[in-house]
Amino acid sequence: MPLYEFFCEECRRRFEALTRIGGEADVRCPSCGRAGVRKLVSAFGIGGGGSRIKASGGGCSTCSSSSCSTCH
Repeated sequence: MPLYEFFCEECRRRFEALTRIGGEADVRCPSCGRAGVRKLVSAFGIGGGGSRIKASGGGCSTCSSSSCSTCH
């Protein structure tokens, strides 16, 4: 099951929930119990500032190391 991010209009809380595809209508807010919360579109980081995807220069894009275990 995929992990989605949701927003509750009632209590203004953001939360994540595992739900089957198409099962968003069954998700309830863990704070207030409201049904019908809104699924958010999460950002997916490719390139740019905080991305940890390996740069084409052969080095780490985050720490400038050629042998970083996090980025390689």
